[in-house]
Amino acid sequence: MCGFAAFLEPGRTFPAALLDGALSDLVHRGPDGAGRLVEPGVALVFRRLAILDPSPAADQPMTDAEAGLTLVFNGEIYNYRALRAELAAAGARFRSNGDTEVVLAGYARWGEAVFERLEGMYALVVIDRRRGLAVATRDPFGIKPLYTARRGAAIGFASTMRPLRRLVGTRPDARALAELLTFGFAAAPLANLEGIERVPGGTVVRVPLAGGEPTSHRFHDVLDGLAGTRDLAPAEEAVHDALARSVEAHLASDVGYALQLSGGVDSGLVAALAARATPEPILSYAVNLAPSPHDEGVHRRPVVARHGLDHTEVPIDGRGFADALPRAVEHMEGPLPHMGCAMLMLLCDRVRARTKVVLTGEGADEMFGGYRRYAIWRKLALQERIAHAMPAALLPDRAPFRGVRRLVGRDAAVDAGTYVDVRALQRLFPALLPSSGAREAASRRFHDMRRRLFAVDRAAYLESLLLRQDKMAMAASVEARVPFVHVPLARILDRVPLGTLAPGGATKPLLKSIAAAYLPASLIHRRKVGLTLPFEDWLADPRGLGRALDDLTAPGARITQWGEAKAIRERVAAFRRGERGALGLLLVRLLNLETWLRSLDAPLSA
Repeated sequence: MCGFAAFLEPGRTFPAALLDGALSDLVHRGPDGAGRLVEPGVALVFRRLAILDPSPAADQPMTDAEAGLTLVFNGEIYNYRALRAELAAAGARFRSNGDTEVVLAGYARWGEAVFERLEGMYALVVIDRRRGLAVATRDPFGIKPLYTARRGAAIGFASTMRPLRRLVGTRPDARALAELLTFGFAAAPLANLEGIERVPGGTVVRVPLAGGEPTSHRFHDVLDGLAGTRDLAPAEEAVHDALARSVEAHLASDVGYALQLSGGVDSGLVAALAARATPEPILSYAVNLAPSPHDEGVHRRPVVARHGLDHTEVPIDGRGFADALPRAVEHMEGPLPHMGCAMLMLLCDRVRARTKVVLTGEGADEMFGGYRRYAIWRKLALQERIAHAMPAALLPDRAPFRGVRRLVGRDAAVDAGTYVDVRALQRLFPALLPSSGAREAASRRFHDMRRRLFAVDRAAYLESLLLRQDKMAMAASVEARVPFVHVPLARILDRVPLGTLAPGGATKPLLKSIAAAYLPASLIHRRKVGLTLPFEDWLADPRGLGRALDDLTAPGARITQWGEAKAIRERVAAFRRGERGALGLLLVRLLNLETWLRSLDAPLSA
C-alpha cells in the first residue's frame, strides 16, 4: 500500500514545488520512504508503505531501463509468486522479493494483458517509452483509488485528489453533490470536485507522451459476470474453498497483519479462516461503543475465545467521534459515505502501533446479498411495477401505499440503497437532484430484480465501502485488505444460481451456511446491525456532535450556498426542541456535507 502522483505534459519540466507538495499530500499513505522521477514531459512522485519486501530493492518509482519502462504502483498482488515463477521460467531476472517488480516484468513481457492476470488490489501508472505512452489502470472492483485530472495539455493521475487539486483547483461538483446528498456517495467517474474524476475499476487509460487525446477501455467489467451462466451446483463447497483460498492469499505480508472485528458473520468468518491458516494468535481490534446498546462486544467475545485471537477493544464515545470527524472527512476527501468511517480511522490508529496490515469483512453483503433488499426483492419488483403503471396522485400517502409512491419515476434497485428521506432532501436542496448515473446504468443492464440489486451494489455502493476502508486505514498509514472482494472468488459466485445466492426471505444464506462450521448460531442468525451509531444521543450533546449543529445555522454556513438556509435552520431548531426519528439521520448527513465543504477552505500544504 502506497501513494503516487503522475504528471504528464509534452516537453514540460514540472516544478519542484509541485512535486514537493504532492509528496506532502501523500505522506500518510507511505511514511516508509519517498521517491521521484523527473524527465521532460513526465514527473512521478511516490510514497511507500513497505509491506512486501521492505528492503530498498523494492523502492519506487521502479525502472526497467532495458525495456524502457518506469512504474509507480499502489496495492498488493496476491498471486505475484506464481506470476514471478512463470516470468522467471521465461527468462526474467529479479533483484527484489516483492510484487512491484513482478508487475513491471509482467508488463514488459505481456504488455497490458498483464492487468487481467493480476489477482489483488492495485492502481498504477506505467511510463512506456517504447510505445510513447503513459498507461494508467485500476483493479476491477476499484479497491485502490485512482483519480485523474486535466488542465490544458497537462494530465495527472494520483492516489488522492489533493495532488490533482494543485493542477485544477478546488471547486465542488454540483453533480456529485446531488449524489452525495441522496446516496452518501458519488459513483465513478464523479469524484466530488470539478475537473477531477475517478478512473472506473478495470479501466485502462492511455496517454500519448507526445501529446494527443487520451483513450480508455474497460479490460474487466465486474458486472459482466452477473449475466453469466449460473450452473454451479452444489455451490457451497466450491464457494467455501474459494473464500478460504482468498483469505489465505490476503495474509501475505512481511510485516504481520491484524483483523478488524465487529460482531457479525463477515468479519467473524474472516477471523476463523485466517486463524485456521495461521499457527500463532492473530491480532484483532474492535470498536467498543459501550455502554451504548449498539455495542456488539457480546457477539465478539465467542469469536475471540473460539479462535484464540489476541484481541483489543478500542473504546470510542460521542465526543471522541466529534473530535475525529474533521480529520476523517479530510482523508475521505468528501463527506463520509458511512459515519462509521471515523470509528474505523480511530481503530486503525490503534492497529498501527503493532502492524501495518488489517483484514476486514467488507464486501460480503454486496457479494453475497446481505441487505434487507435482497430478502424482499419480490416485493420491490412488485412495487416498482405498480408505481410505473399508476399515477402517483391515485395513491394515498400512507402505508401500505407509501412504498409504491416513493418509487414513482424511480428505479427500485437504485432507491433500495438510499437510507434517508429523499423527498425531505429535495425540499431542502431543490436544485441538487441527482440525474441518471452509474447506478441507473448498471440496473438497466438486467431484468431480474436480484441481478439489478447486485449490479447497483457492485457499480456504486461497494466502491463507497472500499474507498472508506482504504482512506480511513491509510489515514493511520495502515493497509486494509478485503478478502470478500477478490476476482477469483467473484468468478465462482457468479456461477451460483440466484435461487441459492438470493432466494428471498433471507439475507446471504449461502455465506451463513458456510459460517455454521466456524461461528455460533446465535451470531450467524441474529438481526444485522452493522456499525450503528447513537447519533440522536450524540447530536443532543452540546459538547459532542451537537456543537457542530451551529455550523449549519451560522451566517457563513457553506451548505446554504446549495440549499434553503431557512429550511435548514428550521430542521436544526426542530431537533433542539426534541423532534427525533428521521430528522437525526438527516441532520447527520447535512453536518457531514458541511464539514467537507468547510475543509476545502484549508490551503494545500506548501
